[in-house]
Amino acid sequence: MLSKQNGSIKLFDMKQLAACAIFIFSVWSGIDAQETGCVDGSCSNGKGKYIYENGYIYNGNWVDGKRNGSGVLILPNGDKYDGMWVEDEYHGQGSYTWSDGSKYTGEWKKGIQDGYGIFFYPNGDKYTGYFKDNKFHGKGKYTWSDGSAQEGVYENGQLKSTQ
Repeated sequence: MLSKQNGSIKLFDMKQLAACAIFIFSVWSGIDAQETGCVDGSCSNGKGKYIYENGYIYNGNWVDGKRNGSGVLILPNGDKYDGMWVEDEYHGQGSYTWSDGSKYTGEWKKGIQDGYGIFFYPNGDKYTGYFKDNKFHGKGKYTWSDGSAQEGVYENGQLKSTQ
């Protein structure tokens, strides 16, 4: 790169050019940077809001630095979990809404749909019944958007028998 100094032309050395580029980049990238970490309240013990570097935002209760009790997690893609937490995992009653409009409301165990719940599909269909390992499992009822329904027993997501 060239500059004019005292009437003569001087070539910048690469160190000066690199230092200038790093400075400009650091100032520019800081403009859009979002604050991360605990941004409100207490994220150790109590209620607080934490913004993760991956864009996840959690607002809720904390015990010993882990999400415990009620809280809401919002993901950058628009997914959202609102419910109970134990040791940083969905556990207890909660609702998870996917960005495509699907929604599960019911019981969670260690981050997995497990127990009684309702799964709503974007097209209006829904399943009401039991889940195990994120799959229909046990007695349940599948209702199509036109109102027709089928009750039965499911195993690992598959209908095994009708009632």
